[in-house]
Amino acid sequence: MLDRLFVYGTMRTGQTARSLVANSITRTAQAFTTGKIYAFPMGYPGFNDDTTGKVVGELLWLNDLAATFGLLDAYEGEDFARIIKQVTLETGEPVWAWIYTLSDPAATKLGALIEDGDWVRYWTEHS
Repeated sequence: MLDRLFVYGTMRTGQTARSLVANSITRTAQAFTTGKIYAFPMGYPGFNDDTTGKVVGELLWLNDLAATFGLLDAYEGEDFARIIKQVTLETGEPVWAWIYTLSDPAATKLGALIEDGDWVRYWTEHS
């Protein structure tokens, strides 16, 4: 089973939901993928799988996958779906990972596009 999760928002280091995955992380690396993220008024971003744009984040290697993904799927709810997508490590190496994407791409109309794809920078500047 694929044990990697790409996080781009509130599960990144220092962010509010990191505690959900902290005990399951065995390794981390800086990474990016193609797509766009949108900031929502509720204080979290959503990812839209798009061939344009760049989203920065972290790649997490996880253990106890069944329990961890069970918890995360419940946390993300019906607004997000877990898919497999290629991400690129800082070294340039492409790898496959899980990522949570918006279930309904039309939901992007409710958020503000984060132009540079960096939630942590955006949140720091807007909170």
